[in-house]
This record gives sequence, structure tokens and C-alpha cells, in this order.
Amino acid sequence: MRIVQTVDLRAPIELCTESPIGRIQQALAGLGPGEAVAVRVRGYADEFTVTAWAKRNGYTVVEVQQEGEETRIVLAARSGSAG
Repeated sequence: MRIVQTVDLRAPIELCTESPIGRIQQALAGLGPGEAVAVRVRGYADEFTVTAWAKRNGYTVVEVQQEGEETRIVLAARSGSAG
């Protein structure tokens, strides 16, 4: 898998910006075969939310890597789809 974009959700999000899941969804929308998006989060709750949302929506959770209090989650396109 080649990571083509990183969505960093570790910093607080301003109220006027897109939702965190919306940012992930937008990044995943343009993926082709063999491409992935890395999502960086803080805390177990955010890790759980992202992985549960991805699985529920048909995306592949390629890797979940703990890095201290932070987590790097690699997500790929929907199964059998290029985006």
C-alpha cells in the first residue's frame, strides 16, 4: 500500500471547519488500487471511532499502529472499489 495522503486529527478542530470524519471521507474518495490514507489520532476513543466508521462504511483498515498516546491508522479504498 502506498500512502498518498495523511489526515491529522490530533489537534483540536475549529468549529467552522469540516468534521473529522468528513475530512477522512474526502481523503478516501479519490483513492485508486494500492493507495491508502494515513489518519493520525490521539486517544483510544478517536481510534475506535475512526476504525468503526471505516469498517461500517466498507473501507479496509490496513494497519493500526500505536505510537505512545497517539495512533496511526492506515485505511484503503472500499473493498472491490477504486474509490
